[in-house]
Amino acid sequence: MKAIILCSWGATSSSLAKAVTDEAKKRNLDITVDAGGTGEFKKKAENYSVALLEPQVRHLKKEVEAAASKYDIPVEIVNMQAFAMLDGAKVLDQIVELAKKSGKL
Repeated sequence: MKAIILCSWGATSSSLAKAVTDEAKKRNLDITVDAGGTGEFKKKAENYSVALLEPQVRHLKKEVEAAASKYDIPVEIVNMQAFAMLDGAKVLDQIVELAKKSGKL
């Protein structure tokens, strides 16, 4: 399964995506997590099962959901506390839960 964590340009999401990917490897889960910007996501949405928005770009949720809905991709805001702590385990749990709820996992 492939997930993406989105911010404005992809810079802050890179560290979080790496932390989540590392946690997925520890748990032997076949989940790849990319980082990207919201504009870039619109062009590549079909490549993902789940999309998470970082809290600082929550105002772009409707825009991202519009692109994601074409491919039936669920979109959620990253847990604020997990984001602040760069907590890869907590964000991975959020991705897994979202994927299960939407039938992607």
